[in-house]
Amino acid sequence: MKNINVTLMYLFAFLLLLGSCKSKDVDPVTNGESDIQYNIIEKEYVLIRDVAELQQSDDEISLHVDSILNGLINAEFISTGYKKFDLNSDDIPDIAFEIIDLLEFNPDGLPESFDHLAARAIPLNLFILDNSTYGYADALQKGDVINTEGIWTNETVVLGTFQNAGQFQCQGERYLAYRFFGDQGFQYGWIQLQCSQHSDTLNVIDFAYKTNTEPTILAGQID
Repeated sequence: MKNINVTLMYLFAFLLLLGSCKSKDVDPVTNGESDIQYNIIEKEYVLIRDVAELQQSDDEISLHVDSILNGLINAEFISTGYKKFDLNSDDIPDIAFEIIDLLEFNPDGLPESFDHLAARAIPLNLFILDNSTYGYADALQKGDVINTEGIWTNETVVLGTFQNAGQFQCQGERYLAYRFFGDQGFQYGWIQLQCSQHSDTLNVIDFAYKTNTEPTILAGQID
């Protein structure tokens, strides 16, 4: 009987030790789950620059622009229209992207091609990092720190435009930093983008954000 009790004591002690070892691997804030929400988008938006080619195309953006050209949509500028994204799944769009021709639309003087395009980001329910202070959002590289530092704006920012302006234009894959106000404070994140040389193509690749209010995330960080 004594041997049985000793055996049970050793077994109980072993189970306690095993349980304590496992608990060290669990984040006390996230209960073992990542505190970063990551999503893949993989959307490409193209505004065909050649007007004749555009009028022969039947993709969604070309049809939208053709409706402007034909007067079915009343618009001051030729554009793709807003492409909206709800990043935190609350059924409220947080950000939109568009490609726009910066020259006012003149139906009586339509150019052969759109040569004054700009790819833009429109913050609808968040703030974007813009240390330029004049509307050219920061194009971060992977691993760059995103935190409270810097200048944040809720105004429309340019990603790329003609005359090689815009920090995303023809730079390959870069990261747009953003923050939105959560239940307890600001939550920080990034969106990976690629903007073409003529700003006629914008790829929205993926995004991530901190699910808590810890004010630091790295560009490209997913866990």
